[in-house]
Amino acid sequence: MAFTLLKELKHLTEIKEVKTFKHGIHPNDYKHYTKDLPIERMPFVDEYVLPLSQHAGAPSKPIVKPGDYVYRGQLIAEPAAFVSAALHAPVTGWVKAIEPREHPGGKISEAIVIERDPHSPQTLLNEHPIDWENLRPEEILEIIRLGGFVGLGGAAFPTHVKYAVPEGKHARYFFVNAAECEPFLTTDYRIMLERYDSIFLGIRIILKLLGAEKAFIGTETNKWDAIELLRSLKPDDIPVEIIPLETKYPQGAEKMLIEAVVHREVPSGRL
Repeated sequence: MAFTLLKELKHLTEIKEVKTFKHGIHPNDYKHYTKDLPIERMPFVDEYVLPLSQHAGAPSKPIVKPGDYVYRGQLIAEPAAFVSAALHAPVTGWVKAIEPREHPGGKISEAIVIERDPHSPQTLLNEHPIDWENLRPEEILEIIRLGGFVGLGGAAFPTHVKYAVPEGKHARYFFVNAAECEPFLTTDYRIMLERYDSIFLGIRIILKLLGAEKAFIGTETNKWDAIELLRSLKPDDIPVEIIPLETKYPQGAEKMLIEAVVHREVPSGRL
């Protein structure tokens, strides 16, 4: 009886701390298909077609040519504008062509084609830790710009643009969006369970870059085990709070996340 009462009290406390926004819908999530499957490395294939438009903004500018031998992790196309992204070789091999190819978006797009070297061990080029603690914020931002990081919410918006705080402005909070409200998706969930150290390291780096005073990790209540794990492992010296969010769509939309966590509304048409 006492155990049951304590369990009910814990459940009521959990419900009370759950945050959300008004309205939304509750589709079946179908996450049971993959939520218990660990992260795996995708096997190498013989040929890679790399569109130069894999992100919002201007297409990447190739810095290699057909016939070049490239290494996995090597920069092969650089950002062509402020809103653009770098592109790196996913495999060691030869640049077979730079030519128009079919694009997942339904159009024909310029792409770099790489043929894998079957005899290469496929180790990463210059894989070494970055001494980020001794870098200036602008140096960290440049590493992100040349790293080819983009958002995974659909628009593939270049990450360095989001982190470039306008002059005269200040970023007070940093939000880690782990809501993952779409049906079937469980990538964020597995990362929280398997690669929590990388999450906390990333928060340390971005807090230094932005000069923000606090970070929030927002994730839905269908991932309570991940919430409890992150809370139990959170380093004491990082100002980060793990926020449970109601499980509904579109809880992962950035404006909905901000409204739910800090009760601030992002103006229409603004990011």
